[in-house]
Amino acid sequence: MKKSIIVTLVCLMVISAMLFTACGAPAAPAESPATETSASSEGSASKAPTESGGTASAEGIKIGFSFGQSVHPFFVAMQQGAEAAAKEAGVQLVVTTADYEVETQVSDVENLMQQGVKAIMVNPIDSAALSNVCNEALEKGIGIFPVDINVDNCEVTAFVSSDNKEIGKMEAEYIIEQLGGAGTVAWLGNPSITSLRDRQEGFFEVMDAQEGIKVVATNETAAIERTKALEAAETILQANPDLDCIAGSNESSALGALSAAQAAGKTDILITGVDATEDNLNAIKSGTPFSMAVAQDPYQMGYQAVQNALKWINGEEVEEFISVPIGLITIDNVDEYIEREAQYAAAE
Repeated sequence: MKKSIIVTLVCLMVISAMLFTACGAPAAPAESPATETSASSEGSASKAPTESGGTASAEGIKIGFSFGQSVHPFFVAMQQGAEAAAKEAGVQLVVTTADYEVETQVSDVENLMQQGVKAIMVNPIDSAALSNVCNEALEKGIGIFPVDINVDNCEVTAFVSSDNKEIGKMEAEYIIEQLGGAGTVAWLGNPSITSLRDRQEGFFEVMDAQEGIKVVATNETAAIERTKALEAAETILQANPDLDCIAGSNESSALGALSAAQAAGKTDILITGVDATEDNLNAIKSGTPFSMAVAQDPYQMGYQAVQNALKWINGEEVEEFISVPIGLITIDNVDEYIEREAQYAAAE
């Protein structure tokens, strides 16, 4: 990607973070992790429900947001964005958290339907596991708006996310540039998750189009959690002691790879990943081998998901894919992202 495009994307990310003030996310009850808060794109358009009969009043509108988990800072920021948009519009937002339990998330979506919500935002734990319940919601006239991760086998109302294929391409292009067009790379991914699947597709689309860099190892389960990524990276480094780069498809895979590289004394290896989390930013700022991450904006994902759900409820057409800007984090601009994340944290 050209330098000017990257700089523009970074500027957009910083400006968007300054324009919107997050509102704090209330703590969820232990037994029933649901909270209530009173309170835009590309692709083809998704039609609003025909029974709406025109513009709906914000008063009395209830929408839901089903999180796979909400403890990680990425999802905390996403929830803050959703709650801020709901508060601005004066609508009721019911938030549920499944704590990584797939069956719990299916039940959460069912419960939201029973509560009479008009639209459900969902961040799936398992893209395939939510297909049936989301299709059931659509049949009942309830809008389905996946955020960050899509739902498989479901014609959702709109999908709000980063362009994950572009994230994979940006990561590959950075690696090619840093290695001077020659070297060996390992990829840590998890294509069972739609966002990581798209990143992997974009990454290999770029890598397969050049000849100087060879992908010598691929692990498709490492991105589940940091410990699995650490173990996978250790195995890869043992088999490829002269490896030039490990590319992670998310935060966990990159940080796990960093731990493995540091334990093996690999100070000159290149490590890349995704997301502007505190650990990622600290690793980049500290000058570790983890020197680049593609930044997403989870706050804007949550904010725009609620905004577009309300547009749809009010009879407006919304785009089927709503793309949230991304940017490239390096030592040159890491302080800008540290400031952005501090603003999110201060708003909790």
